[in-house]
Formats: sequence, C-alpha cells, structure tokens
Amino acid sequence: MPTGATRDAAAVRADRRVLLAAAGTVMTAFAIGAAVQTAWVYGNQGGVVPVTDRILANLTAVASMLLILAATGVSLPQRGPLALVVGVLSAGVTASGVRFAFQLLLDVYVDPADSVIVAELSSGAVVAWVAATMGLAAMLSQRRLRTEVAEAAQSRLQIELALAALQHEEVRVRREVAEGLHGSMQQRLVLVVARLDGLLAELGAAGDRRPLAPEDIALLREVREQIETVREADVRTTSRMLYPEQLEVGMVPAIRALLGRIPRTVNTRLGVSDEVRVVDDPADPRLTRSERLLAVRVVEEAISNALRHGQAEVVDVRVSLVGGALEVRVSDDGRGFGEDAGPASGTARLADRLRLVGGDLRVTSVPGDGTQVVAHLPVESLRASTL
Repeated sequence: MPTGATRDAAAVRADRRVLLAAAGTVMTAFAIGAAVQTAWVYGNQGGVVPVTDRILANLTAVASMLLILAATGVSLPQRGPLALVVGVLSAGVTASGVRFAFQLLLDVYVDPADSVIVAELSSGAVVAWVAATMGLAAMLSQRRLRTEVAEAAQSRLQIELALAALQHEEVRVRREVAEGLHGSMQQRLVLVVARLDGLLAELGAAGDRRPLAPEDIALLREVREQIETVREADVRTTSRMLYPEQLEVGMVPAIRALLGRIPRTVNTRLGVSDEVRVVDDPADPRLTRSERLLAVRVVEEAISNALRHGQAEVVDVRVSLVGGALEVRVSDDGRGFGEDAGPASGTARLADRLRLVGGDLRVTSVPGDGTQVVAHLPVESLRASTL
C-alpha cells in the first residue's frame, strides 16, 4: 500500500511530466515551423537560409527551457504564483539567449544588426513564454483533476464507512433484541406459565375449600394457553425474524434452519457451491454478519412470498459465488404474478438494501409458472483480495 509521501512524490513526477511534455511539444512545433517558414519566405525572395542550422538552434532553446523549468521546481505543489511567474520568465529568457547564441555559433547570422538581435531575442522569449504557460496550464489542470478525483474517492470512502457502521449497528441491535426476546422475556413467560400451572393444580385439588366456578378455571386455562402461544409462536418468531437461528455459525446453517421450519407439505431443496462453503466455513469465516444476515433475509423473503402469495409446493434455493459476489437464487413452482403486480414491500426494501452495498435483486415471474428471485451481494473480503 503506497504511503502518503510516495503518493506525493508520484504526483510531483506526474505534474513535471505533463508540464515538460506540453511545453516541449508546443515549443518544438514553433521551432520547426518558424525555421521552415523563414526558409520558405527567404527562398521565394532568392535568398539562402540554413534551415537545418536554424532548427538545431531552435531545438537547443527547447532543451534549455525544459531544463530551466525542471531545475527551478515549477511543478512542485508548494510553489506560489510568484515562483511560477519567475520560473516561466527565467526559462523564456534563458531559452531565448541560448537560441541566439547557437545561431551565432552556427553562422546563421554573421555580425547581425541590433534590430535583428532584439527581434530574435524577443521573439524567442515570447515563444518560450507561450509554450511554458501552456505547459503550466496543462499541469494545473491535471492537478485540479487529481484533487477532484481524490475528494470524490474520499467522499465515497466516508459513505462506505458510514454504511458499514450502520450495518454493524443494525446487526448489533437485531442480535441484542433477539437475545432479549429469546432469553429474558421468554424465561419470564415460562415462569408465568409454570405458576399458572401450579395455581390450576392447587385449585383443582382444593375442592370445597376454595370454591371456584368451572368457568373461572376454564378462563385460567385459556390465559395459560394464550401465554404459551405468545411464548412459543410470537416471541420465537419475532426473535428469528430479527436474528435468524444459526447465523452465528454461518449463512448456510441459518438457511438450512430456515428451510427446516417450512411445513413438510412443501418440498424444499438447497444447493450450495463448494466456493460458498469455503467462504462460509465457521472455522475461517470470510462473510461478515451483515452479509450473512442480508443473504438469509433474501431467502426468507422469497420463501415467505412463495408460500403466502404463490401457494408454492416446491422451493429451490441455490447459493453460489459469481465473481466477487454471492448469488442467491430462490425459485418456486407457485402461481406467479402478472406484470401489473409490483414486488412486495419487503422485497423492495431488500432491493434498496442490496443497492446500497453495490448489489442488486431481480424478481421474474410467469403467471402459473412460478417465481424466481435472484440477488447478488458483493463480498467485501473477496473484493479486497482482488485489488
């Protein structure tokens, strides 16, 4: 993983490459174009112009300007506006002076007039300044783009961290509420039922000493049965809805426990790929609690809709790995639904949850030919290992 200093050094090198490439390209085009144009103009007037020598002198100006830009550290991010201006001006003046010196050295000019000296120096400096300014603009543009990309990545990271925190908190709350329902509340209901049983036994044996009408005893028995129903059905069912059984062991055991509660009149099948068994291994789990819970909720919602609305007799659950995501596929042979029937609200909520973590959920159905629910849930551990 690159450190901050390494990233900063790489950014400086990238800025320098853009600056020198853009400025060098522009000035080289000017250098060659100006030499060819001068040769063409003087050639039409019967003169002779050493084109090769002019191009060579111009290219030395390009090289000197690039050396000055690199040496003065114009590409460093800590350079202020004044340093940038000074760097560009010095590079232009130096390049212009080097160009004219090489023109004299190559005998492009012999004893030139003052006006020629001024024209060559000023034109060379202007061209160098224009090229350096364009290179500087390209560099600053790349720097702004890099900053925007970094800010977008940071914003995305903050969103992902917030989402992960919310998911972790949701799982924690679900687990605590489920344990509270299954533990303390259910135990208290068990004690209430036991006391009612003891009271009923005492009243039944009391005979004439504690006369009670038969309807009183019947009412007590009814209350006892209602409490037992609440404990066995409502409390346990709510606990399972909040935090499925066997989820601590793994996703597959939780799905198997869910299928085990379906009436025997419904034929259920569960297929799990070897790759899924590896990532769901209790000895080395690679699925987070949030991922396990969401996958089981997809199966639970699909089965609930199949039994409640589709009157299915066969439910088939398949779990596999596709790329770096879990694919949960639940098919049934129920009545299905038409195009006008929108997805159940629970399914819509699951689809929203999956989209938040980068997954998706699709529901396809043919009237009279069953329904298929397919969900893709990215696995964070697998995605991290591929980066």
